[in-house]
Amino acid sequence: MPETAIGLAALGAILSARLLYQWIRSRTQVQSVRLTQQGTSDRVRDLPPGSKVTERRVGEELHIEVGIVGGDARE
Repeated sequence: MPETAIGLAALGAILSARLLYQWIRSRTQVQSVRLTQQGTSDRVRDLPPGSKVTERRVGEELHIEVGIVGGDARE
């Protein structure tokens, strides 16, 4: 009987550690993406209208056109 309790406690500890690891990992990924997007926003914010920006990262490519060129207003 004590062996069963010890085994269940160990299993609970392992599962809790795994859950904590997954939670920390996902939070880190979210914050990394947030910082990357914030950096892109800061760079684009300083550009004049009509500018085009292309950012390449591993596995993705981002194209941004800033503002309206020559009064070409789209509704």
